[in-house]
Amino acid sequence: MPASSPFLLAPKGSPGDMGGPVREPALSVALWLSWGAALGAVACAIALLTQQTELQSLRREVSRLQRSGGPSQKGEGYPWQSLREQSPDALEAWENGERSRRRRAVLTQKQKKKRSVLHLVPINITSKEESDVTEVMWQPALKRGRGLETQGYVVRVWDTGVYLLYSQVLFHDVTFTMGQVVSREGQGQQETLFRCIRSMPSNPDRAYNSCYSAGVFHLHQGDILSVTIPRARAKLSLSPHGTFLGL
Repeated sequence: MPASSPFLLAPKGSPGDMGGPVREPALSVALWLSWGAALGAVACAIALLTQQTELQSLRREVSRLQRSGGPSQKGEGYPWQSLREQSPDALEAWENGERSRRRRAVLTQKQKKKRSVLHLVPINITSKEESDVTEVMWQPALKRGRGLETQGYVVRVWDTGVYLLYSQVLFHDVTFTMGQVVSREGQGQQETLFRCIRSMPSNPDRAYNSCYSAGVFHLHQGDILSVTIPRARAKLSLSPHGTFLGL
């Protein structure tokens, strides 16, 4: 019987060593997973810290804007910071200008809603011998709004407000003086708003003269305006560019 070789008699491995080559890859995978989880936790912590820092920065910016009353950017559309850097007087002047601009905008809107315009031209005249006057009958040449209305010889005011009132009469009369009177009747009284007198040439070929008057008046709802010539049988032009009345 041949002698046994030590290599042949040597055991191939202990029972505890069986499966060793299989456990080493599993251990490596476990280590990599643990390191990945740790790195993920660190990344999440960094992201949370970054978000908290940005959130605190936004809160400080909002608080600063609330204290300053506007954006801090310089340039067109952001005058607050530049005015504060200049002087308190510049800031006060800018604020006064802003208040005036807003007030004008509000007044403009109100005027657009309530403004009424009426321009009248003559269509006929009537002479009254008993009162020695001549009255003009009007028709609208331009009308806007409902605050003014013509009713034959008079104009009725429906909206209270401040009006520019103007009137002109073109005379063709040899009487030595001619003129017009614009009156208002309302609130239980009658008053003359303005009157105009012109000297007239005695030559019939040259006896032309116009009488123009204008003024600003505060008129009330229900007021009645009229134009009269204090002469019976007065001769005047009925052309729209010579004789007219407007508010």
